[in-house]
Amino acid sequence: MKKIILAFILGILTFNLVGCSNNKSSWQDEKYEKTIDVTGAKLVNEGKLTVALSPDYAPYEFLDLTKSGIAQFNGSDVYFASYLAQNFGLELDIIQMSFDNLFATLTTNKADIVISGLTYSSERAENYGLTKSYYDDGEGGQVLICSKEDVDKFKTLDDLNKSNIKISAQNNSLQMDLVKEFLPSAQIDLIQSIPDGLTKIKQDKVDALAISELAALTVVEENSDFVIIPNVSFPTEESGLIACVSKNNTVLLEKVNLAISNLAENQYYTWFEVSKALANELSIDSSSNFFTITIKLVKNYGLQFLEGIGITLSLSLISVLFGTIIAIFITFLKRNSFKPLNALATVYVEFIRGIPLLLLLWFIYLAAPSNWPPFISVAVALFLNSAAYVSEIIRAGINAVPKGQFEAASCLGLTKFQTMHKIIIPQALKNILPALGNEFVMLIKETSLASVFFVGDLMTIKNNITSLTYLSLEPFVIVGAIYFVLTFSISKLVKHFEERMSA
Repeated sequence: MKKIILAFILGILTFNLVGCSNNKSSWQDEKYEKTIDVTGAKLVNEGKLTVALSPDYAPYEFLDLTKSGIAQFNGSDVYFASYLAQNFGLELDIIQMSFDNLFATLTTNKADIVISGLTYSSERAENYGLTKSYYDDGEGGQVLICSKEDVDKFKTLDDLNKSNIKISAQNNSLQMDLVKEFLPSAQIDLIQSIPDGLTKIKQDKVDALAISELAALTVVEENSDFVIIPNVSFPTEESGLIACVSKNNTVLLEKVNLAISNLAENQYYTWFEVSKALANELSIDSSSNFFTITIKLVKNYGLQFLEGIGITLSLSLISVLFGTIIAIFITFLKRNSFKPLNALATVYVEFIRGIPLLLLLWFIYLAAPSNWPPFISVAVALFLNSAAYVSEIIRAGINAVPKGQFEAASCLGLTKFQTMHKIIIPQALKNILPALGNEFVMLIKETSLASVFFVGDLMTIKNNITSLTYLSLEPFVIVGAIYFVLTFSISKLVKHFEERMSA
């Protein structure tokens, strides 16, 4: 059994290493000479340009799930980011975040620049360093998308400015500000990504989605269920795409603006058209029935789901192993007669159990060094959280052993260590095994919170597929079925060991 478990762990780690290999993609084929010296610019990681983006806004930024690693990222903004990095003589590094969390990467020194289909707003100008526009075709405005069946209901903005109308907009976006300003009577529904808004339109949860016109054109080309509401748009003065850097990173801002000035005429438009064609090629026809779409998703993205399983199980195993080691240490501190150590262990357990896991995940991620991969930050948060609960499981298991066992061992002349090692722990292990199995099952499900940081777990894969295909229900069903199979299998395995030990 030990050999089987060891082979299983090695298999997962090997699979993850293979899955992280980079493939060539079209933007990587474009080569530029270093033309701009960025000496003096503040960079998160030396020798790298770290770019934060939210790849759910095709054709600006999206994921090509046929690739691995950084090669997955595609879109006209990714071309632009690569152009900047090469002009600066730096390696391109990309951080994937939800749109509403992008700017936190600047304030916490996790990224050098945010490039994610941004446009000017006075609030952004007040808090961040904004570059000059790197693309403006003079036509792209801010519009609204609705279902094909509802399009006749809306002729003007006033038709949408009613208390019974609900409109989705990405949190912390220009569209959110426009809805609040021009449609104050309507209910605003804040979402993390454009696919979330499209799903809500399909399910009649909202009436419309505020979105940029160029992105809207891509959406309606890929999905016949949606249309752009004709002759209805938000009045805006600024329409060009910009990037954001930290307010005090003036040198980098100056260098980015210089690179934008050197950008060849119509170069971004070329990138946009190439990216648009690829986004259309990767899309899935949503007019088919549920069963057909589900089968197609499994067929097209089976490898990605397997990679998600590998990451999910890796996080769970790491959390259980390290969490148990720390938990044993905490348990013995709590049983220690030295009160300061006892109090320290008690405070740790009560504090961890008293805060939400998501809060702990964010705290560790933001407090971690900038060069830490999100996977490590998430793993640390998970095993620190698990340690508090497992320590209580171990403590309860030890307390369940009759006190007479301790007294008998003492009469036989055994030391405390010998008593715990030879007599108490073997009996306690029998008591705590079911609870430890439940903790492992819980950890598998809790790893879904890691998708906030896009570490590659099952929920991250689901979100990536949704951002690419605009499908939500079918990926949810597939991922839900995988989680059930994993947790059911673990439960049966734990029960098997439990029966063997009871015999």
